[in-house]
Formats: sequence, structure tokens, C-alpha cells
Amino acid sequence: MQVSVIKTTEPKNVSIPAAMAIGGAAGLGLRYAMPVYKPEMDYFVFNKSDVIKEDNVKAVKKNVIEKAQNLLKNDKENEVLKLFIRRAKASTTQQLKSVKAAIKKAPQEVQAGVKVMVDDLAAQMKASKNITIASIKNASRQARPYAHFILPGAALGALVGYAYNVVGTISED
Repeated sequence: MQVSVIKTTEPKNVSIPAAMAIGGAAGLGLRYAMPVYKPEMDYFVFNKSDVIKEDNVKAVKKNVIEKAQNLLKNDKENEVLKLFIRRAKASTTQQLKSVKAAIKKAPQEVQAGVKVMVDDLAAQMKASKNITIASIKNASRQARPYAHFILPGAALGALVGYAYNVVGTISED
């Protein structure tokens, strides 16, 4: 007569619905974790991502120039503001060269003041660009359909759970 050993542990079976739930949750997490590329952003905002970014940067530049002009109205003798506004409004390279020459001829304090204002404008424009891109990317992530991430994740979870159960059953024998 054959004697069978009594097993003290349960077999290594995984519940397939639990594996599907874990896979679906992983798919949902992937929906937010996957990077957003330019074609997806353009699809979401109808090929206007570059236009939106440029408009926001131009609006920031315009706003800074208007603030400087308002300050110049109160202090008409401020050379820093005069040179900064001339430099910010320069539309051709010839105008820009003449403004840069005037800035170089100005006293050291005026040069430093103009440099600070130009650096501040550049930082604000860069921040506006980065915030706009981040906002478009976040909106694109939010527009992604849930089903495109949850269903494949659940299917993959079920497949992994099934494969684990089969491999666990085979290894026991």
C-alpha cells in the first residue's frame, strides 16, 4: 500500500480576479505615469500647442513692458527703464544694436539695472513657457481614455495570474 504525505501548505494558486484587479490598477497608474509627447499634445489642442505657448510668452513680455512704462510715467528721468523699454521693443537687429550700444555707453549702475530687468524678463518668459507646456501635458493626461489603460492591464494581470497558477501546478507535480 502506498503512503501519501500530508501537505501542510496550500498550493501556490493566485486568484485570477485579484490579478486582474492589480493589473487594472497598474494600467490606471500607467495612464498618469506615461510621458506625454508632442504629437499627443498637438492632438489634444488641435495642433495649437506651439501657438498657445508663444501667445503666453508674448503676453508675459507685453505685461512686463506695460509695467515698466507705467513706472516710467511716474519717474520720467529713470534711464534704466528707458533703455529697458527700448531694448524690449526693438523689432529689428539694427534697432537692437543701437540700443545695446547705448546701454554700453551708459554708466555702470544703469547697465547693471538694465541687465537685471532683462534677466527678470527672460526668467518670466521661460517660466511662462514651462508652465504652459506643463498645463498642456497635464490636460493631455487627463484626456486619455481610461479603457485604453485599464483593460489591457487587467488582461495582462489575468494572463500573469493564469500562467503563475499553471507553472505552480506543474512544479508541484
